[in-house]
Parts: sequence; C-alpha cells; structure tokens
Amino acid sequence: MIKRILLVTRGCAPDEFVPAWRAAMGAAVTAPPDVRPSRVTAGIVLDEVTPEPRHDAVGQEWFDDEEHLSRYESWLASPASAAVDELFGRAVERDATDIVVTGEHVLRGAPWFERRWRDGGEGLKHMALATRAAGLTQAEFFDRWRNRAGLVGAVPIPEVARGQAYLQNHPLPKAAGDWPYDAVNEVYFDDLDDLRERIAWFAENLAGNEDDLVRESWFVAVREEVLWPEATSAGEGLLPGRPGGRGTS
Repeated sequence: MIKRILLVTRGCAPDEFVPAWRAAMGAAVTAPPDVRPSRVTAGIVLDEVTPEPRHDAVGQEWFDDEEHLSRYESWLASPASAAVDELFGRAVERDATDIVVTGEHVLRGAPWFERRWRDGGEGLKHMALATRAAGLTQAEFFDRWRNRAGLVGAVPIPEVARGQAYLQNHPLPKAAGDWPYDAVNEVYFDDLDDLRERIAWFAENLAGNEDDLVRESWFVAVREEVLWPEATSAGEGLLPGRPGGRGTS
C-alpha cells in the first residue's frame, strides 16, 4: 500500500494539541468515499520517553495505489478541503511539517498487524527516521536495509527489543527534490516498558554499527490511535462531515 506520513511540530498550547491534532487528521474522512484514505491514524510523540524529539506528532494515511493518493492530493488542493486546511492550521506549524510518501513493507508480524487494524484503538510504536549513507543509491539503500532486518550492523537485535511487529516505509521516487528522510521504520509494542527496552538497547549498540547504511538517524516513541476506519465495536466516532467526532480520552 501507499502511505502518506506527516511529521509535525505543535502549533498550539500543549493542553490543546492532542484534540486539535486528532481533529486535523480525522478531517481526512470528510473527503468523498472514493477519495478519502483507506486508513487514518494520529500519533502523539511521547516526549517523556524521547526527550527533545525531532517532531511532536505523526499522522499517517493509507491509499490503495498512486491513483488513489493522487485523487486525495487533488482534493486537498481544492476549495472543498478548506475545513481540513483550517484544522491543520489550528494544530501545527505549517512551515515545520515534513511529509514523506512511501510504499509500506511489512517484514515481521503480519498477523499482528491484521489484528491491530481490525481492533483499532491505541497502540505504541518506536519509529526511526533516517537519511542514507553517502554513496548509496536509493535502490542500494533499500536492498541493504531490507536485508538487515533484525540486525544493527551485524549485531542481532535481542527478542526483548524486537517488539510485536516491524515494517519499513520506503519513500517513493519524487518528481523534484528530495524527501526529508530516506527511511521511516516502525516497530510496534504492546507495553511501554518493552518499548523502553528497545530504546535502551539501541542507545548502547547503535553507534558505529550502521555507518555504512545510515548517515543520520532520529528516534521517536509514539502513541498512535486508529481514526479510520474504526473497529465496529468502537461505537460513535469519526464520520464524514464530522471531523473529530469522538472525544479524546
């Protein structure tokens, strides 16, 4: 699937940000049925776990193919999406927003992801954002990255730090310029303590082991909520024409 990833900086008061960001991401479902994303999530970066994070929040939108994404981007550029634009303006700093359009590649835990998307609700994940090492083409980087799943350099990642499921997001070719990141990966956890174990292990083992793959990298811990589609047991929620319909707990 195609995934549009938004990495944003808070543009409102801290106590207003979570509901404002949720409403901004949830507004995507006001697009026409054949235009709106097939899935939408809103994530808040846990700054108590990742102090001084590079971004304050992450939003993700899934599309069946590039034509589906193109219809959505055309809608976003039209007057019909004015309400979406207004909600984003309330929530984030527009000039500090990074967007990466990727192909999603699930490398471990496909059954876990099936349950995650079916059940909805909130989840925890550890995300790595990276730029590729000098001298690597995009294709070479993707190949090397995929082949190193479960490793940092040649060092196996221990089970305690591997999480429940793992995916790589490979940025799609861009007509002009570069994406802000060459790689975005996501490792999902059921428990915050387990996520902290991964952070601690990487802090001890990353330095010097990935220099032939990554030029720079940044990590964030994220609490993510599935906004669309909601699990059938979730009750009233986000419906077309009602961005942010359900409150934030």
